[in-house]
Amino acid sequence: MVSYTLNIVEGGVMTVSISPMTTIKNRCHQIDYRALAETGEISDDLYYFRLCCLLENAAKCANTASVYGAFFKHLKQSAQKTLVIAPADYQINNGEHEVYNEDANSLIKRIEGDILYLDPPYNSRQYSANYHLLNTIADYKSFTPKGKTELREYNKSNYCSKAKVQHTFKDLIRNARFRYIVLSYNNEGIMPMQTIEQIMTKYGNYQMFQKEHQRFKADKTENKNHLADTTTEYLQAKQNPQ
Repeated sequence: MVSYTLNIVEGGVMTVSISPMTTIKNRCHQIDYRALAETGEISDDLYYFRLCCLLENAAKCANTASVYGAFFKHLKQSAQKTLVIAPADYQINNGEHEVYNEDANSLIKRIEGDILYLDPPYNSRQYSANYHLLNTIADYKSFTPKGKTELREYNKSNYCSKAKVQHTFKDLIRNARFRYIVLSYNNEGIMPMQTIEQIMTKYGNYQMFQKEHQRFKADKTENKNHLADTTTEYLQAKQNPQ
């Protein structure tokens, strides 16, 4: 296994954008070094592999409880460790893959297949805001931090809106040209289970399975409304008529 220990280098997107957040300033400089190095004379495949390694390992040094919507005022122990870039674990195979980065409700109208697995946001916490630092590393685009927690501008998902989620989910299921559809959702989601069942039943044969999971420790610490130690995952499956 090969690991990279990063040196601190000034300049770059991460440094310019997030240095005011002094609790993570040194981490930003370290990430800049790798991010700037990846823009050199290397193949696209190698660039994206190293970017994957960077994203996986940068998260281990994040000075947060879980997400990046806010940071601790003081560096926690794990955030003080040297940032070591260990290689990502992946398997080489002969399969062909396509990756999309766009609105799922638009994409669903252009693709089709056998199995569609859906794992949308289930609460009002916007992913783009709460994981914005990882997005910045991946996109390598500068931004002006805003607000107390210095977030960047971000796209808002309809799946995080009580007023929009039902219509958006129904539109997705209606346009899905897949034989099987499997949805993972949470018992604390903003869309009621009865609503999900009604929508999926309308377009095919419906089944529901459930599994208990231990609650993520940081989630309970951040949100005192979560009193239970466990959470329930609902796997809801639909088979289209042949």
